[in-house]
Amino acid sequence: MEKDIFKALADPARRQIVDLLAKAPLNINQINEHFADISRQAVSKHLAVLEAGEVVKIYQAGRERYGYLNKKAFHALNEWLQPYLLYTGVQNEYEVFLHPTQHTPGAPLSYPVMLQAMLSKDAAFDGAFYIAVKTTGIFCKPSCHARPKPENVLFYTHREDALKNGYRSCKKCKP
Repeated sequence: MEKDIFKALADPARRQIVDLLAKAPLNINQINEHFADISRQAVSKHLAVLEAGEVVKIYQAGRERYGYLNKKAFHALNEWLQPYLLYTGVQNEYEVFLHPTQHTPGAPLSYPVMLQAMLSKDAAFDGAFYIAVKTTGIFCKPSCHARPKPENVLFYTHREDALKNGYRSCKKCKP
């Protein structure tokens, strides 16, 4: 999919124009009536960006130019978004896409893998590393039901390292 469609839809005013054109084809004056804070020339420029991104098609009818939504652009956008909209990864309160952690046992643990395991509460990583919570002074297993914010955690590969750095064992998960 062409990156121009994203550029075309990036501006809130252009998205409003798309919303208006979804209801009915309109000419520049009709579109401009919906915007008290921008000029007719600005509306024309927004339409030009939408047309360049192939989101809108402009047709001449006498002296008037009417904007219509381009069906192909929305099908392409839908096709691109579909895998993300159908994604059924792990549910979490952070509202991020979490996929099952893919890690080869014995391979070094990276920060993204440990963060993924913490957010998804993956018990397969219990004993492989520990999560120290800076704000509470405790450390937990990856599967613990505690919900620390990612910005408040440190990861330790050994339980003893967490203890040496002043963290105490979690009373819930008993790491």
